[in-house]
Amino acid sequence: MSDALGEIFCCDSLKGVVADLPEPAAPTVYRADNGVLMMVVGLVQSEEGLGYLDQAIMHCPFCGTKLQDAKAIAEKVSH
Repeated sequence: MSDALGEIFCCDSLKGVVADLPEPAAPTVYRADNGVLMMVVGLVQSEEGLGYLDQAIMHCPFCGTKLQDAKAIAEKVSH
């Protein structure tokens, strides 16, 4: 796991889950190019290859720490 990912972990539970997931799911928590913190919540195999369903995460699913808010995400995302 890279040091860049280490900075986004608020608790050992989140860090452990991400570190223990097998490829191709790892890393499931990542910072997108636009700076939004994302989590892979689903995978699907298609004729074109492996597809990912990503979701912006605002709170840690384990400890509840606020990681980012909707306004900050909206400012980073271009439509």
